[in-house]
Amino acid sequence: MSSDNAVAAAAALLPTILEQEKTLRFPYFSSREAFEIGSAIREQFLKQQDEGKFENRGIVINIKTFSGHTLFTCSCGVDSAVGPNNWVWVEGKTEVVRLHNHSSYYQGRKAVADGGQPAPYAHGGGFPVWIKGCPSAPYAIIVVSGLAQQDDHQIIIDVLSEYIPKLKKLEE
Repeated sequence: MSSDNAVAAAAALLPTILEQEKTLRFPYFSSREAFEIGSAIREQFLKQQDEGKFENRGIVINIKTFSGHTLFTCSCGVDSAVGPNNWVWVEGKTEVVRLHNHSSYYQGRKAVADGGQPAPYAHGGGFPVWIKGCPSAPYAIIVVSGLAQQDDHQIIIDVLSEYIPKLKKLEE
C-alpha cells in the first residue's frame, strides 16, 4: 500500500473508531463485568480459532482499572504462540490508553492519518472502559495482544457490542 493510500485508509477508520469509543460505554463496571468480558473475549477467540480463523495463534487478555488494579488476565490458544513479548505489549497498549484516553488503535491510526508513524504500542488492542456520565477518565482498560492489530481491536468491539446492551436492559 502506498503512503498516500495508507494515510487515506487510516483517516477513513478514525470516525468509526471514535464512534465505537463514544457508544460502547458502560452503565456500571466491576470485577464481575471484567470477568465476564474477559471470559467472553476468550470464548470468542477460541470459537474463531476452532473455525480456522486464528490457526496456530494465541492471545493474552488483560483488564485492569485505570489505576492499575488487575481485574482479569489470561492467555489462551496455542501455548507456543504466547510469550513474554505479549505481556510487554499489554503494558504498552495500556499506557497508550492511559496517556490519551483513546483506544490504542485510534492513536496509531491517527498518527498514520496525520502522515506520521504510530508511537510504540499505538496499535490495536487497547480499549478504554468509560462509565456513562463520568467523562473525566476511563475507569478501566481492556487489552488483547497476539493477533493483527485490527483483530486485537475487533474482538474487543465484537464482545462489547453484545455485552453492553445486556447491562443496559438489566438496569431498566
